[in-house]
Amino acid sequence: MEKMNSQERIVVEIIKLAENHADGLSNKELARLVETSESNVCRDLAIMEKHGWLARNNRGFWRLSSAFAGLANQIAKGFQTARLELSKEEEKYATAMR
Repeated sequence: MEKMNSQERIVVEIIKLAENHADGLSNKELARLVETSESNVCRDLAIMEKHGWLARNNRGFWRLSSAFAGLANQIAKGFQTARLELSKEEEKYATAMR
């Protein structure tokens, strides 16, 4: 794997945490999967934890939190709002063309 910058590494860590959500991952396991040092992983996890994106399971392993999962809900709501606005605009144009 080619050397990643810290932003790329965090994205890969999130993907690996999502892939292993049921069991969670230790710092060491995540470092091995991402092919980086445990100190890099520790720094990255501290950032994600600070923003509420991580939680520990009953074994103390890292998992993505419900707050992280809530991001998908926010995106879905954004799509719903955009569709509603588009429907309103369509109706305005359809009314004007009658």
